[in-house]
Amino acid sequence: MTRIATLSFIIISVLFTFSANSQTTYVNTGNATTYNLGNGDSLYIQSGTYTGNINSFHKNAKITVAANATFQPASFNNPKGTLIVLGTAKFSTLNSNKDFGLENYGITEVSGTTDMNGGSQNWNNYYGATLKFTGNVTMNNGADLDNDGTITAGAAFTMNNGSDFINNNIITVTGAFTSNGGDFTNLGKLETGAITFNSGSSFTNNCRLVINGNITNNNVTIINDGLIWIPAQYAAATITNSGTINNTANGKIKARNFTNYGTLTGKGYYYFTGTTYNSGTVGVSGTTTDTIKIYDATRTSSSTIFDTQWGTVRPNAIFSSFAAPDTVNAYPSCGLRYTSGNAALPVKWNFFYVNVSDNKPVLTWSSEQDPGTVFDIQRSYDRVNFTSASLVPAVTGKTSYQFEDKQVNTQLTAVYYRINAIEPTGATKISETKVVRFSNKQGVSVQTSPNPFTSQFSIHYQSAEKGNLVIKIYSMTGQLQATKTVTVSKGFNSVTVTEAASLARGIYMVQLSSNNNLIASEKIVKQ
Repeated sequence: MTRIATLSFIIISVLFTFSANSQTTYVNTGNATTYNLGNGDSLYIQSGTYTGNINSFHKNAKITVAANATFQPASFNNPKGTLIVLGTAKFSTLNSNKDFGLENYGITEVSGTTDMNGGSQNWNNYYGATLKFTGNVTMNNGADLDNDGTITAGAAFTMNNGSDFINNNIITVTGAFTSNGGDFTNLGKLETGAITFNSGSSFTNNCRLVINGNITNNNVTIINDGLIWIPAQYAAATITNSGTINNTANGKIKARNFTNYGTLTGKGYYYFTGTTYNSGTVGVSGTTTDTIKIYDATRTSSSTIFDTQWGTVRPNAIFSSFAAPDTVNAYPSCGLRYTSGNAALPVKWNFFYVNVSDNKPVLTWSSEQDPGTVFDIQRSYDRVNFTSASLVPAVTGKTSYQFEDKQVNTQLTAVYYRINAIEPTGATKISETKVVRFSNKQGVSVQTSPNPFTSQFSIHYQSAEKGNLVIKIYSMTGQLQATKTVTVSKGFNSVTVTEAASLARGIYMVQLSSNNNLIASEKIVKQ
């Protein structure tokens, strides 16, 4: 699945908002500054390519890479914090530690080895995102990997005891895939070289497992509710089972060669075109409605199911000449991400309101959305020009959210908020706009009179210094109607806006700025 280009365009101007416990906020625009990120620190790669050193990365620190930026550190030592990738991240090697987290919405590449060490770390590869490993990948105890996008691994992939991997979409492994006690659930497509499940592992296949080599099961229970397939061009490859294979009603296994030392249960299908050998147990004893259907194209005796049959074959295991399993289309138990083109659940706004608590706006909203959705909280002082104030990823199963804007300029009269929900597909859905007003006794003094007016109005402005004042009048739909620039003196000034005489009756927004800084916004009415 390729990365959705529109996602980059939509969030190219997203500004990262840092957590409530943020100590230091760093913004980098593509230089090689060295950072030591401590407890609560935040680094935002806003643009360009970062090539410096991250000497320390505390578990409560964050790094966010903007959609148009690249994070390519010369060193990334002992990472324990959260890395959010909206753009691109590139590493020569990546050795993560306890409490490290990856939230990948863009492209993350590791050209060398990847080791997930130390436990208690979560990697999330969202829909539309790409996670590319060129070297060997090792998941150790406590490492969790959830894939809704695309993962490619150019060498070996190893899951050790205590690791957990859920694949909802596509993963391709060029080398061997080995589980030494890890838990793997496949709801999408896994294509790999030889695959081995060693004692202590857990494996459930609900969709497509394509193996370009041997399948070896060492004392593990494999639950198959989809397709397990060794393509015909791997003529020497064999499925060797020394554990248990529970092939459910939807389950189909297709290969050339098969050797069973363990147990086969369930009521699924086995389709073999080469040499088969059984010295284990096939089926269950006693009364059951399960029927295991087995087709061996080369069986040597019509009285047996397998070419060589030394083990126990129960009566509910039968030889059945059925058509070869479908190896092209998805199976009924494949996950939504894989089966329906990864169709995302459209965002549904339940409610959105803004209150003021301790002179700080508090946004509260409830919505229903697809996993991987990002809420871009946008702020405006003129209701025309909105900028991002926070980036809040949706949490699976969570519908209610809250955000306190501690960076707002409370010296101004009003502030406007809206939320742009960015879906995993790149589509967006914007909430309604809410306004909060502040009663300020300090700060810039600005008044307009008369209001309402009939032909013109005056702006009374207490200026701290001599300079230029830019006055802009906007319609309530955001269209610029008039502009006036005047020179003001230090102290009290009164500016008459005669340009307002040409305006039609209605409501307008007056915006005042000085030295490219917004001073105030005020709503006026022409009668």
